[in-house]
Amino acid sequence: MDIDWEAGSRTVRWGGAVEKTFAQPPASVVGRDDPPGVLVVEALEGGAAKPSNAVVFNEDGTERLRLAPPHLPEPSWRIGYYMAYEDPQGRLVAVYATRAGDLWGRPDLTTGELLDVHEWR
Repeated sequence: MDIDWEAGSRTVRWGGAVEKTFAQPPASVVGRDDPPGVLVVEALEGGAAKPSNAVVFNEDGTERLRLAPPHLPEPSWRIGYYMAYEDPQGRLVAVYATRAGDLWGRPDLTTGELLDVHEWR
């Protein structure tokens, strides 16, 4: 999926007709073809952060779901997602910040669950 977005911009465009503007520039934006959609990680800074700050939009711009935070022993450790990207094999990766160390996994864009979770760094 073609995405028109540059780091630092508050506006994301795709599909020729869809445009979303956010209060703060997103931390990252990734388009996917299977299932089709756009994953936007909303900014952690500027007061916009929340445990479910990674939103998946359908091709038509409607919100499909938000990625759920990974399971943690203590919910107060949650901070939020701060990055999503495609790895060299084309697989989607999302990184989640916690007060006890960051985690990464493979987000399921149909359920919102973060799968195959590991410690980051």
